[in-house]
Amino acid sequence: MGAKEEKELNALRRTQRLISKRVILEDPSAQIALIGAVAQSSAGGCIFSSAVVVDSQMSVIDESSSVAEACVPYVPGFLFFREGPVLMAAVEKLHIQPDALIIHGCGINHPRFAGLASHVGVILKLPTVGVSKRPLCGEYAEPRLPGSFTALTFEGKLLGFVLKTGINTKPIFVSPGNRMSLFGALHLVRRCTRQHRLPEPLRLAHARVRHLSSKKLT
Repeated sequence: MGAKEEKELNALRRTQRLISKRVILEDPSAQIALIGAVAQSSAGGCIFSSAVVVDSQMSVIDESSSVAEACVPYVPGFLFFREGPVLMAAVEKLHIQPDALIIHGCGINHPRFAGLASHVGVILKLPTVGVSKRPLCGEYAEPRLPGSFTALTFEGKLLGFVLKTGINTKPIFVSPGNRMSLFGALHLVRRCTRQHRLPEPLRLAHARVRHLSSKKLT
């Protein structure tokens, strides 16, 4: 990595540290009835994002999408700067505002405590939860039984949980993004878990974004 690239990453690190100071780890006072989720995919040099809002029965009551040229390369730990703008564009196109948003990415389980879900939550002033399939940082013991969870820690801090959602499936990593407590984030994801590895709203968003990006390749 050259000096110019390192200087640019240092500037992004400073931005993330500023975001982390604005994160609120408290549950919203109002009941979470409508749950949103947003997922991203890349294809053909573009970033695609699909957002959904579901009711208490996990039925989709609103959805939207957005696409933009991929102008920033993928660098672990800096996902917001690549996917954040198109993600937020999809959320802002929703006609129904969710009470909380599940994002495919990290929350405070991030080296600078400001993953994609935290960054988006601070900017949009929304309760957000990060759900990822792999850990970006931290130590944990893998849970064994479906429905069980273990602590995800980093530098001696509890940053989230490792949740096993089904039999013969790998666990997912759950962490608050913003305006959610640690156990509030875990409770929301468990509440949305059905017969799949991912919580249902995020699974639905994933299905839509895969369809959207596949059309780009045809």
